[in-house]
Formats: sequence, structure tokens, C-alpha cells
Amino acid sequence: MTAIRKNLRNFIAVLALVALASVTSYVIFQEQRLRIPILEEKPFQLKAEFETAQAVVPGQGQTIRVAGVRIGDVSEVELVDGRAVVTFDIERDFLPVYKDATLLMRPRTGLKDMFFALDPGTNDRALGEPYQEGDMIPVANTAPDVNLDEILAGLDGDSQAYLRALIVGAGQGLAGRDKDLGKLLAALGPINDDLDRLSTEVAKRDDNLKNLIHNLSTLTKAVGTQDDDVARFVSASNATLEAIGVQDPDVQEATALLPGTLIQTRKALAAAGDLGDELGPALNDLRPFARKLPEVNAALTRLANNTTPALRDEIRPFVRDARPAVPDLAEAARRLSKTAPKLTKVTGKLNELANMAAFNPNGAEAPGAAGRDEGYLYWGAWLGHNSVSVFGSQDAHGLYRRIYFSASCDNIKNLITEPFASQIPDDATRELILGNLTGLGGLC
Repeated sequence: MTAIRKNLRNFIAVLALVALASVTSYVIFQEQRLRIPILEEKPFQLKAEFETAQAVVPGQGQTIRVAGVRIGDVSEVELVDGRAVVTFDIERDFLPVYKDATLLMRPRTGLKDMFFALDPGTNDRALGEPYQEGDMIPVANTAPDVNLDEILAGLDGDSQAYLRALIVGAGQGLAGRDKDLGKLLAALGPINDDLDRLSTEVAKRDDNLKNLIHNLSTLTKAVGTQDDDVARFVSASNATLEAIGVQDPDVQEATALLPGTLIQTRKALAAAGDLGDELGPALNDLRPFARKLPEVNAALTRLANNTTPALRDEIRPFVRDARPAVPDLAEAARRLSKTAPKLTKVTGKLNELANMAAFNPNGAEAPGAAGRDEGYLYWGAWLGHNSVSVFGSQDAHGLYRRIYFSASCDNIKNLITEPFASQIPDDATRELILGNLTGLGGLC
């Protein structure tokens, strides 16, 4: 206590830091959805059986929700008898979950950030009791997420191509027209009302059909009472047919021309059939190119936009300024073309001269070579090496060079004589030379 009183301010600061660290740790645990065993109640565990649990990973914050409200998290995923079993930790405040409950796997984003949508069922004794801890929702009451490629896989190749063309065309057609699309969707309300009225009227077709039959019966009865009118109608029809009969030659001529017309039409259709046989595969082969046309046009537009400044501001002024010098360049090029062969020959000779002095890859000293003699630089290196060897010795009097002395026995005996020795001024040198000569004379 005495130490605490003496360091009361430090003690209070340490307590404040401990409290702050505790609060910070609790907030971090809550944000990371970590459960504190002593402070928080153990969650209710419920399992569910799925055909597939693709993109479900425990510990990644994937949740189970009811009407968009989080009630728990995914705690474990395992494979049992070829089916995925997902275990959920559910807050006990959101219990019970009845046995007619359904569980759907749904993505929150296009990146397959999954969550589970739970319908907890109804409190109906006939449908089943609530689930107990550790129970499993059967696969019949669950549904996995359906990938878009699974839907597209049910379409044949042509349908996929048409759907792709439809989507691309719709995207191009709706580009920059979002407001118009919104107005169109808003206008669908009155159309739906009109369709509702139309459906209501169509539902009344049975009554209308009865009325039609009744009215037709009434009409037949009324016609039966108008014999004179029917007789006049028949007479008028006869007069009309008689007028048509008067034009019999024209009708016969038209009928005679009809077979030739039909033959020409048949030939034209046959030729068009051959064209269609060729045109169909050709159009099918052109479809990939046609699908790429927007990308090609966009790339060509970008190329034109990028190269236009260089063409306009650099290449075009350069060409315009270079036009006056082009005739002079043509004359210079013509004269240079006459001079080029001689320059080539002179350059070749200079190259050979340089090779003689410095470079000769096929020289006589090359392994297995039978070419020309080595260049001067080769022998210069050899001379430098041997010069170092010759002048590489010295004594107290300085550098000296090795020499090789050869003589016959008679010459050696003549050199030992007094006249030769008297010509050497230095006594030490004289004794050394005479000693060596005397040794050589002994060998003779």
C-alpha cells in the first residue's frame, strides 16, 4: 500500500491502460465474431445437408440470416456420404427453428460471397416439432446456389450464341439510355393494368360463346323468313358469274401462261436454294467475326485517335518540309550508287590490312589451321612475354640478361691462357670466368 501511495498516479495510469485494453479487446472480439466463453452464452448448433457447399468456408464471416437479419454464423463444413453438411452457430434469442423450415444458399455478390437464407417454419403441430440442438435439416428442405454456367449449360450451341448476341446487342442499345429504361419500366404499370382487364375479358369467353351461338341461331331463323331477299342474292350472284364467263379467253390465256411462269419460278427458287446452301455456312462462319466487330471498331478508333496527333503534328509537317529536298536526294543517291562498289572494294582491302596487323582468326597458330601467318599483334604479345622472361632477373648490380655460351674444347683451352685473362679488368669476374672455363676444360 505504501508503494501504491507513493506511485498513485502511475498506478492509476496502469489501471486506465488495462481497462482501455480490455474494452479494445472486447470490441475486436465482437467485430471478429469471436465468442467469449464466460461472458457469452454457448450458441445453438444446427446442421443442414446440401447437395453442394461450393464457396462455403468456415471462419470467413459467412452468416445465416432470417429476412436479412443475421442470427448466426457458419462454424463447420464437412463431407458426409457424398453430401455437404454445414454446421451453424445460431443465437438462442432467435429460436426456435421448426422442422418445416427451409434453408437456401445465396450469394451476396458476384464473387460468390455466400450467406444462408433461413425460413424458420411455422408453429404447426401437424408439420413437426422444433429442431433440437445438433439436429440436421434434410437435403429436401435445402437448396444450393445455382451457377449461371449451369443454366447456360442447358442451352445448345445456337441458343447460347443467340443469347450472347442478344445480351451484347441489348448492352449496346441501352448504353447511355438508363433514364429511358427507367421511364419504360415506369410505363409498364398501366400496361399491366390493361393486361389485367384483357385477361378478365378473355375469362368471359364462355359466356360470349354462348351468346354467339344464340345470336347465330337467331340470324338463321331471320334468314329463313327472308326468302325473297335470298332469291335476289342468288340472282345477283348468277349475273356476276356470267360477267366473269364472258372474259373466258382472257382467263384461258392467263392459265396458258401460268405453267411457264411456274417453271421459271421453280428454276429461280432452285438457284436460290443453292445460294442458300452456300450462304448459310458462310454466315455461320462469319458470326465469330461479326461478334468481334465492336471490339475491332473500338480498337481501330483508339488507334486512329492515338496516331492522329503524330500524323498531323509530326509526319505531315516533316513530309511537307522534305518535299523541296527530295529531287536533290535522288541525284545524290544516283551518284552514290555509282561510288558504292568502289567504296566496298576499298573497305575490303582496308579490312584485310587491319587483319594483317591485328586480327587473323584462321592464322597458322590456330589449332588444326592451315591459313595465313599470324598478325603482328600476335607476335607482339609473344615478344613482350619473352622480354619479361629475359630481363626478369637481377642482383645487387641491377638487371642482367641471360646469355648462352657455346664453344669447342680447343677454344676453351685457348681462352684459359693468360692473354685472354689479362683483358678482364675486374679480378672477381676474371676468377669466376676462368674457374668456369677450367671446369669446362676438365670435361674435355
